[in-house]
Amino acid sequence: MVLPDRRTIRKYSSEPVDDKLLNDLLMMGCRASTTGNMQVYSIIITRDEEKKRELAPSHFNQKMITEAPVVLTFCA
Repeated sequence: MVLPDRRTIRKYSSEPVDDKLLNDLLMMGCRASTTGNMQVYSIIITRDEEKKRELAPSHFNQKMITEAPVVLTFCA
């Protein structure tokens, strides 16, 4: 079996993420199947620098949270 490539990005461009692109990605992601087709989560989109700093502890204080132009927090 050949598995698709996977990679992790930890450094981000400061270029803002276009609203249409973000909405398209979220729409596709929300259509992905989940266990029992339950989709029991909410997504919080954060662009504000101060709010990202406040959210950092919930993301284990990972540096990338404050560096990324947009942060998606999945709440289950």
